[in-house]
Amino acid sequence: MRTGPLNRYGSLLPRGERGVGLMEVVVATVIAVIAVVALAYSFGAGRGLVNQYEVARIALAAAQRRMETLSTLPATAAELQIGAPHVGDVQVDGRTVARESWMVEDYDDPADGLLGDVDLKKVTVTVSWGRLSPSETLSLTRLFPLH
Repeated sequence: MRTGPLNRYGSLLPRGERGVGLMEVVVATVIAVIAVVALAYSFGAGRGLVNQYEVARIALAAAQRRMETLSTLPATAAELQIGAPHVGDVQVDGRTVARESWMVEDYDDPADGLLGDVDLKKVTVTVSWGRLSPSETLSLTRLFPLH
């Protein structure tokens, strides 16, 4: 007489239908754990990229804002004097997220045909951010009238 698990009608189950074995449960658990860990890693990596691009957008906005602010100043303003770089912090909600600097240089317009004649000021605004060295930077350059 055969013994083993019974179905709901009281008859013996065939050998292939005796339920889930321990090995199947272990394999299913391992697969589920790997899937959950991969999903959590994907969310973390995605969030890191969103944060990185957020600071990059802030840096671009800061550089554009500085360039527009400089364009509204008279040519004789201290911020537009040729020479040493000007440096400042970019702050959002009271925390410093980047560092900005701008440099004003002489510029000879090659289109006027006069070599060595300073016609314009070249203003370059650079914003740097990031904890790694070298940090990420972006630069905007614009020509301003000399007078």
